[in-house]
Amino acid sequence: MQETEPAEAEREQAFLRFTALLGPEYAGRWYKDLRRAIDKLAAFPGPLSHARDEEASAHYGYEVRRMLYHGPSGKRRARTPYRVLFTLLPPAEGEDETILRVLRVLHGAQRLFEPPDDMPGA
Repeated sequence: MQETEPAEAEREQAFLRFTALLGPEYAGRWYKDLRRAIDKLAAFPGPLSHARDEEASAHYGYEVRRMLYHGPSGKRRARTPYRVLFTLLPPAEGEDETILRVLRVLHGAQRLFEPPDDMPGA
């Protein structure tokens, strides 16, 4: 699994926001559960596992899929889930497994910005 700098920064910003708004216990659970969901996605990244994100695919110029994250333990407490935008890269030479690359971790109300500089088509 790979994670872009924007995705890592957005995940950290959300953690800090939840810490300030809902306390460190909730923020810690949110963060751990999100990491667990991304790790699970990386273990089973099949091309049909999650819906194609049309807006992100048009923005980046290649197929981008999304996973909706509703919060700790799948409880839908938040009205608007976070969108984990990812793409699947071909296996590295000599490897068999597809690589999951997390592009962004956005609150559902956030808009996309520029793609990372090191992505194909960027």
